[in-house]
Amino acid sequence: MRRTVTGVDLGRDSIKAVEVEIDGAAAQIVRSVSIPRVRLEGQDPESVAAALAEGMADAGISFNGVTLGLGGEEAILRYNHVPPMPPSRLGLIMKYEIESVADRMGEVLAHDFKQLPAVRDDGERTVLLGLAREEGLSAILEALEAEGILVANAIPAPLAIYGAWELVSTKADLDSPDDDLVLIADLGRSSLDVALVLNNRLIFARSTTFGGDQFTEALAQDLGAELGQAEVVKKQRGGITEDAKGVDDRTIRPLRTAAGQLLGMLESSIRVGGSQAGVKLPDVTRLWFSGGGMRLKGLPRYLSTGLGKIPFEVFDPAGASDDDDSGSYTTGLGLSTLGLQRDRSGDRDVLLNILPQKYSDRQTFRDRTRFLIVAATLLVLLLCGKLADGYIRGSNANKTLDGLDKQFQTLQKLSGEKAAAVAESTQARGRINRLLREAEPTAFQAFVLDYLAVNLRSEVQLELVDLEVTPEEAEDGSIDNTYRLIIRGRANNEKRKGHDWVLDLQSELKKQERVRDVLFGKQPRADTAAWYSFEMIIEPQYVSI
Repeated sequence: MRRTVTGVDLGRDSIKAVEVEIDGAAAQIVRSVSIPRVRLEGQDPESVAAALAEGMADAGISFNGVTLGLGGEEAILRYNHVPPMPPSRLGLIMKYEIESVADRMGEVLAHDFKQLPAVRDDGERTVLLGLAREEGLSAILEALEAEGILVANAIPAPLAIYGAWELVSTKADLDSPDDDLVLIADLGRSSLDVALVLNNRLIFARSTTFGGDQFTEALAQDLGAELGQAEVVKKQRGGITEDAKGVDDRTIRPLRTAAGQLLGMLESSIRVGGSQAGVKLPDVTRLWFSGGGMRLKGLPRYLSTGLGKIPFEVFDPAGASDDDDSGSYTTGLGLSTLGLQRDRSGDRDVLLNILPQKYSDRQTFRDRTRFLIVAATLLVLLLCGKLADGYIRGSNANKTLDGLDKQFQTLQKLSGEKAAAVAESTQARGRINRLLREAEPTAFQAFVLDYLAVNLRSEVQLELVDLEVTPEEAEDGSIDNTYRLIIRGRANNEKRKGHDWVLDLQSELKKQERVRDVLFGKQPRADTAAWYSFEMIIEPQYVSI
């Protein structure tokens, strides 16, 4: 089923809107717009919303049901560890946690939480809690809504890169005996989003203030150049290794210094992720890089080597047009993907919708009002159709009545035939069941004797096998036989295991399909202490049709 969703990424360098068409497992960016922040008249929410609305309108991108990304400075991700509990109790605990954080920060927080699928080594569960300052987020949402842009979801950016990975990457084979741990890293101009995925399930995500600006600053300081000049040199001739084509040797040392800092942050994320998830993580098996910062020549391979020569993949989705060179659209693609999870749930659902309650309530009211208008329109159309249909049927009432009479007579005839067939079938089934009851005792006794001959331990000796049959009157007045098999024997108890062997025999007999229950009868007195005597009553599972 083909669907179109829109993601909006309010990055610090540029504002991007991405409309993604998803058809099954395939995704394609059909429309995109990127607006550098330097072109805006101001950086306030109203200016940002106005520029975004104008760009989306020019590109033909839908304003409804947008998924908004929240950067690390706008959203907070916290990890809480709780024992297994019902969802209602978990909601109360998280409500207390949210109120506690809000009291410490001294402001109202928009929030949402999700229990991650991984079970900690101590048996507890990890709950991912997303928080955002409601005042600042409401200002952005109100400004967007004033321009006609309706936000359905507000999601932290680290979760968006997991959404992009989940849509386009190769998944782990869950039948493999080896664990698959993927490190996802999206390097933007001023932020680093990291996620850890264990066997296709998210276990950790974070956002830190480190990005391409740190590489530019290191290069500018070493070359004694302006930041703008260093940015141009970094993009055109910068690189981490000298073997990359077109790399100026003077850029390698300062850029490699910044790359070492990035490597240390990735190693720290792996350690922190394992601690927060409470799981002993295996070694990282794959690396998945994205973001404009990863375009620096030699950087992905340098990180792969530094982390232990781990296989890596660089994902760099282009915009809707081939000449679009306005940065990475990974976050926008991931936001669009997560927007689809609003209609589904499961252990791969990591949608944290951090919308303020008043905005969410207003959106719900708007959706319900829209539904009522559509429902009322359909109801009017239905009534008109019913009136027209009633007029047509009224003009042919006699013909319809004759047809119904004939159908009624036919149904009465079929009903009588069915009742006769059911009565005949019931009688036949009763006769078959009585024949089965008469034949069952001998077959059941033979089955039990055969089982004992094959499976009875040499330490257990049988002294008596007796089939006890009791005639009983059935509901229809016929005589049915109920029966049970009585076994008496003894087990060698020299090693004090006689009782255990008898219990094992009882347990194995209970597993048989033809046995309903195995009970112990009156325990006979043992001749000596070296033998454990027993009486076992085996009740059959009656066969009937």
